[in-house]
Amino acid sequence: MGYIVRMPALGPEMKRGTLLEWTAVEGEPVSDGAAIAEVAAEPEPDLRPNSRVGVVEARDGGVLRRTYLEVGESVLPGAPIGIVAPGACAIEDLEAAAATDLEAVAERVEKSRPSPTEGGAGAAAGTGEFGTARRGELEMPGRSVAATNAEGMRGSIEAGSFRWTFDEPESSGGTETGPTPVDVFLGGLAACLSLSTRYQATKRDASVDEIRVDVDAAPERGSVERIEAMIRIDADEDDETVERIVTLAERGCHVSQLLRDDLAMTLSWERRRR
Repeated sequence: MGYIVRMPALGPEMKRGTLLEWTAVEGEPVSDGAAIAEVAAEPEPDLRPNSRVGVVEARDGGVLRRTYLEVGESVLPGAPIGIVAPGACAIEDLEAAAATDLEAVAERVEKSRPSPTEGGAGAAAGTGEFGTARRGELEMPGRSVAATNAEGMRGSIEAGSFRWTFDEPESSGGTETGPTPVDVFLGGLAACLSLSTRYQATKRDASVDEIRVDVDAAPERGSVERIEAMIRIDADEDDETVERIVTLAERGCHVSQLLRDDLAMTLSWERRRR
């Protein structure tokens, strides 16, 4: 199976990443865990000498089939930078998914550009080619979040400048003041599917009104063994068009991609003295 190589988020302050070097050669094999590229995090619009540098590693062996960045180019965290797949593996679906993601990134950058009335000396620093937030505005998390639990089974999640509560049912020792961690994940999946569906519909000029996504996990308690998602679309389009929209929406949903078996998670710990 092939996969899309993405610009990593090297820290919560990272606004975009710059390709410093391709350490693998397009068209040549890469082994599991081998370095593919060297990148630098840019916490501010200009690359600073003390920017964090990281290595993008292959999560599985294959061939570096496609590269989407030249040395010195910058993209937002999570944006596709390449494709790794076995030499005999068809990659049309991966290329389509990467193209969809790159289009979405381009749209985010375009929307974040200041209008002519916002530009000039009065505009705050931080807005630039890749749409970093102006000082004083809400800060997007850049795929870096933190959960804090002071006591009991209740806590808070912080993502950029956003914060919300998570909790557990009273039967599990909680106070029922917020969704459970599983509910938060399922909500993220539903939200991502709805946005991905909207993007695919808009891309095809399809006439679509409300999109509702219902996600259910079973069993109700304990480890999740099954997830069912239903996408409800208010539209007059034919079945073939809706089927195509939904298929591509699921393929391009980054949260649903977290459900794949080959997604690795590295877990570490540190002690903080009281």
